[in-house]
Amino acid sequence: MEERLTGNERRFALRKRTQTAHERLDAVVGGFDTIDDYRRYLIGLSAFRAAMDGALRRVAWPAGWSWRPTALARSLAGDAIDLGLPAIQQIRCDMDLNDRSVLLGALYVLEGSTLGARLLRQRAAKIGLDEDFGARHLATMSNDIAHWHSFLVLLDETADFDVERAAATANAVFALAIQCFESELLFVQ
Repeated sequence: MEERLTGNERRFALRKRTQTAHERLDAVVGGFDTIDDYRRYLIGLSAFRAAMDGALRRVAWPAGWSWRPTALARSLAGDAIDLGLPAIQQIRCDMDLNDRSVLLGALYVLEGSTLGARLLRQRAAKIGLDEDFGARHLATMSNDIAHWHSFLVLLDETADFDVERAAATANAVFALAIQCFESELLFVQ
């Protein structure tokens, strides 16, 4: 039986169903107290977002959805150049995100990361990185909290929402992120 959730309940239902995966990703990402720690973080995030961006390019966006996720490719590329990182191996994400609940589950993870970006931006500043050098993506992610609120409206108002499908996708997206952060094979030789 499909669970019927009202507006704000959807976000909290997803949070509850993804808590373990989210905590695991936070542990894998860890902190960055040095430039080398930050480079490792940037490599993992770049691989993850490139994979997810590829999956999102294949989405046939539902009619009436004018909202789109925060684009990070340009700012991540600039950050990588600033820090002298080599090209990063592309990881393919084969998720089919064309079901609304599935798409919302993936977007919940991607857009939810904007909330944590504020804290990460402060950490980056402590090691000398900012919106002009090395931490452009964090500035992009943390500058507009209204974008997150717009996503929540979309999540709340989408008809025929299946929380179990959304949560399964969100957990798969977290797993992909963990894979990207744990991989030691992301540099193109």
